Amino acid sequence: MRRLALLALALFPTLLAAQREPSDLRNRGEWVTYTDAACIGGGRCPEKRLRIQLQDKPVVAIRFRAHDDIGEQAGGVLRVKIDTNTIRPYMDIARKGELYTVDVDELTGQYLIFEPVAKDEVDIQDVAVLYSRDVRRRDDDYRDRLDRDRDRGRDRGGWRRYSEQGCIGGSECKKNGTRITVALEDAPVLGIRFYAHDSVGTRADGKLTVRIDDTSVASYVDVARDGKRHELDVDNLRGSRLTISTANDDEVEIRDIEVLYGARRSSSSGNYRGDRELRHEGACIGGDECGGRRARIRIPLRDRAVASIRLYARDDIGTRAGGELRIRIDDQILEYALDIPRDGRTFTIDGEGKSGEFLFIEPAEDDEVQVKDIRITFED
Repeated sequence: MRRLALLALALFPTLLAAQREPSDLRNRGEWVTYTDAACIGGGRCPEKRLRIQLQDKPVVAIRFRAHDDIGEQAGGVLRVKIDTNTIRPYMDIARKGELYTVDVDELTGQYLIFEPVAKDEVDIQDVAVLYSRDVRRRDDDYRDRLDRDRDRGRDRGGWRRYSEQGCIGGSECKKNGTRITVALEDAPVLGIRFYAHDSVGTRADGKLTVRIDDTSVASYVDVARDGKRHELDVDNLRGSRLTISTANDDEVEIRDIEVLYGARRSSSSGNYRGDRELRHEGACIGGDECGGRRARIRIPLRDRAVASIRLYARDDIGTRAGGELRIRIDDQILEYALDIPRDGRTFTIDGEGKSGEFLFIEPAEDDEVQVKDIRITFED
């Protein structure tokens, strides 16, 4: 009897943990713990972000402990990504700390990345990743087809896949806003497709509106509670940003956004000058007037090594004066939060010889910034 009692005591923590962890996660694989930890953000933490190298397996979930008990403020917010794919765009971190678990739709990548969203410190530790037992995702065939479409149509048009995603609208997702904005390429748009579901919250009345700049592509798109892929035809429309927004006060989860482009034509917005320089006319990004935090400028680099980036930027749009820009090549950050003066100035950023598929210029704060006359110089 005594042995049975001791055995029950030994098994109790394991049974309790099993009760706390959803059965669908327990059955997918094993948690892998990491020693990587960091204090990021604010003025007291030395690190700009925490980056952890992942195994070459699909990720089912991420678990970590975080707190905001550093400094006088209590506004710590995190963004969680795998490479350039945002898993959670806005996670409010409790001052005393909690254990957070984030579901991931079997996404593969090289790095798990934690970034501060607000100017406040967050301490992250006890990171664990739940990997799938399956080597390939269930929809790998679909992904492979998208990649083939993208490669075949790099300059001739074709489908482009974007990392923007998240839950928007309603009371459950109001912190993320009511829209997702994607910066478009300088090419005519022939189609848009994305996956959406309405299984967040108690209501099941999700509706979406889709626009390119100020032109409506679709109004009151009915979103199924169980989710489905929506495909929209577009009549050869050009624009600087695609906006998917909620049409009523109900939560909608959106992911796997893709845009079908037609053949691009030469334009002053993206033009090679000889072998060493590429120019782009720029755009207004960020804030309420220029597409929000998800708006960005994306310039194809074709894997060439960048020597320097020169641009003009000003922050005299809207009432705020807190414009900052993040500049990166794929997932390699060159400037984490470049402070933009209201009157404007010309910046020259060291490219550090980094190469990649795209140069991204995006808002680091939710404020409008006008970017002009971008000049990218490549190494010999």
